[in-house]
Amino acid sequence: MYQQLIKKIWNSPTAMTWGNMLTSSIKLLILTPLILVRYDVNEIAFWYLLLTINSFTVVVDFGFYPTFSRVISYAFNGLQSIDEFGKPNSSTKGTPNWDLMGRVYGTINSTYLTLGLLVILIITAVSYTSVARIVDHYADPTSLWIAYGLYMLSIYFQFLAKKFDAVIIGTNHVALINRWNMVINVVNALSAVLIVYLGLSIIWLAIHQLTFSIILNVRSAFLERWICNGKFRTLKILSFDKEVFEWCWGPTWKSGILILCSTGVSQASGLIYSHTADPVKLASYLLSLKLVTTIAQFSQAPFYSKIPTLSGLRMKNDIHTLSNISATAMNKALLAFVIGMAGLIFFGDWGLKFIGANSKLIDSRILLFMAFVWFLERHHAMHAQIYVTTNKVPFYKSAIITGIINICCVWVLLPRYDVIAFPIAHGVSNLLINNWWNVFLSLQSIKEDFGQYFRKSFAIPFLVLTLITSAKLIQLYTF
Repeated sequence: MYQQLIKKIWNSPTAMTWGNMLTSSIKLLILTPLILVRYDVNEIAFWYLLLTINSFTVVVDFGFYPTFSRVISYAFNGLQSIDEFGKPNSSTKGTPNWDLMGRVYGTINSTYLTLGLLVILIITAVSYTSVARIVDHYADPTSLWIAYGLYMLSIYFQFLAKKFDAVIIGTNHVALINRWNMVINVVNALSAVLIVYLGLSIIWLAIHQLTFSIILNVRSAFLERWICNGKFRTLKILSFDKEVFEWCWGPTWKSGILILCSTGVSQASGLIYSHTADPVKLASYLLSLKLVTTIAQFSQAPFYSKIPTLSGLRMKNDIHTLSNISATAMNKALLAFVIGMAGLIFFGDWGLKFIGANSKLIDSRILLFMAFVWFLERHHAMHAQIYVTTNKVPFYKSAIITGIINICCVWVLLPRYDVIAFPIAHGVSNLLINNWWNVFLSLQSIKEDFGQYFRKSFAIPFLVLTLITSAKLIQLYTF
């Protein structure tokens, strides 16, 4: 019985994604206290600004990664022809279509090799001024500029690894790649902790980041050539299929705009705040943003590990199963986010005081507000993923409007209300469109009743979040 249980966990995409997120969090949980204690406030602000910049790789990917991964999944599940996708009578043998796969595979490689250099140029142009403002306050600016250059190089290699990961995830080898991720995460965390513990400079952390980005490339390249009985070794590495690219380009640029106007604007708040806040306030906000972002990413595991499965079910037109699996996964993901935020809200300040950190979290009332804003965003983002399994991305239209509203709100509110302007702008802009429109389209696509689906996917986590918020407010205004 125990062997069967271990085997089930070992091959479970959700369990292994949890494992990946958990081991990734080890680095955050152990390294963050050391950084906050051993580095001064300028170094703390600089490092967390680099981590914020790293988040922009998702934005400047232009939506290629999720699109290519989804298209790989279609071919892997037996899509016979690009022209047939989405048609009610589309034919599928249920086995991989290696002819279509080869065309997609070569196009992915060609696109990413070209795109990688463009990504670095864009990230450098966007981040340079913000980095310069922090470097100017530091006693040894040369060392920070070297660290910045090394970090940019590491981002390039991280970006290239996405082309391998799109294939591995698209062929539903989610558990496999995350088992490897768990091992690499542990080694990564221990070596990074050793660097900070020994009192080495930020440059060594940047070297460490570059080293492991190269290791990830080597790992992913090996796995890609090993999966599916080595079938990818027989495919042409570099080719460009115009028909495949044009088929992918529609949802790609729309996904890119969607990501830019949602995740991009959210992460850009750190860069914007760096122009108005002093290093102490900036370090506090970037630390809080990083922790909330990490909790949000960690909580995605139950749902996002199912996306290859959901894409396959959509292609097979098994909408009933798609609905049930997505509702259960969404409920678990939202509940995980609520539990994570509860830990941060109730114990975050205590933990930082306990370790003697040189930085602190933003006001807990702002964190409570952020919890609701991000909860609703997580919810509509997952519904968007359900709809995107149709390979249609209409959300770019609302994302543009949302992004403009967000930026305008920040422009008006930031000078007067300081850091709380960011979650207010985030929440108001999403509430106007995304929080309900994404959900409407998703439920329409799976022919699901609003009330029934919400009871299965939303009600319990929202109730728990409300109770946690009430308890914290009572604590703040009573004791």
